[in-house]
Amino acid sequence: MPWISSEAFLVRGNEMPLMTTEAFTNIGHACTASGSGHPKPFHKANYVASQDKVKCGGSKVIRQGDSTRCGDGVAAFSSKVKVGGKGVHRLNDATTGHPCHFGPNASAGGHPNVNAG
Repeated sequence: MPWISSEAFLVRGNEMPLMTTEAFTNIGHACTASGSGHPKPFHKANYVASQDKVKCGGSKVIRQGDSTRCGDGVAAFSSKVKVGGKGVHRLNDATTGHPCHFGPNASAGGHPNVNAG
């Protein structure tokens, strides 16, 4: 079973994943590439929402096209639950990572009271 947030909620079986908001971060990554600005230490970054109309627990909902503060873009999202026509990003949904390091990442958390299929 995957660890999903500092609040220690677990997603099991066929339960729908929790919806990610600006209150959460990606799982985190480091960059061992060489060149300008590298290497970069391990870091986690909060998400930045591109919309401000839909909130969950007081924080803006993350959806397709959004990214984290370090530029890690949303790569996976719900095909059924949408905000403004774009699928919502959920706990454990993949992110793009950065081209300079090991690759994809994922959402590390989601609102404990809102699930999205």
